[in-house]
Amino acid sequence: MFTYKGIKSTEMNIRIQNDITFTSPVRDVNIIQVPGRDGDLIMDNGRFETVRRSIPCRIETSENDIEQLISRINNWLIDDGSFHEFSWDNDRDFKYLARVDGAVTSGRMLSRLGHAVIDFNIHPIKYLRSSLVEERVMTNGVIQNPFSINAKPLIRITGGGNITINIGGRPLVLEGISGGCLIDSETQTITDLQGRVTLFERMRSPFPVLTPGNNTVTVPSGIQVFVTPRLGALV
Repeated sequence: MFTYKGIKSTEMNIRIQNDITFTSPVRDVNIIQVPGRDGDLIMDNGRFETVRRSIPCRIETSENDIEQLISRINNWLIDDGSFHEFSWDNDRDFKYLARVDGAVTSGRMLSRLGHAVIDFNIHPIKYLRSSLVEERVMTNGVIQNPFSINAKPLIRITGGGNITINIGGRPLVLEGISGGCLIDSETQTITDLQGRVTLFERMRSPFPVLTPGNNTVTVPSGIQVFVTPRLGALV
């Protein structure tokens, strides 16, 4: 069973068939062939590609209205150009992001039975749900990343002035902050606390990440730091 846009597949009388293929994410790299150089030159773009996953399903209804049910399913799954929360019943600790890829192929088998193949584009990272909650980090506090890939946190800072915060031994350097700021390492944005004013000119370091293992945080006096870790694993 899966849940998409807050609706469980069973609520739409969808039963997933057993023959699902799970494909791992692929690292996004450019392979460059250089004249006079043996082999290939690999240029890493620092990201994983979206995963396409096809889910074959049976559609069952107790009434003779399979066409109406298919119409309801199509309207539920219709693509609006955005990723939505997606979850598997057997992987409840993680939040996925997905969107339907193209049209939904469905058909009628009997008056109460139909079939469909739903193609999802799955974001390559699934997020540990317990790490999607903001928590205050005190100086010398430790944020543990148990997974093998860097996490890209959301950080809320209250306080002002020139600020240097060390996260896992890497400095986050800000200048001339007034009142506080929001730093989103996933979207590569920094704004005021209301999310209205961009503060890129105040940032003097790369966006912070939480590397695998323990990440010790040092917080200067007069500053409060709140972190939503967004710990994730590959789907």
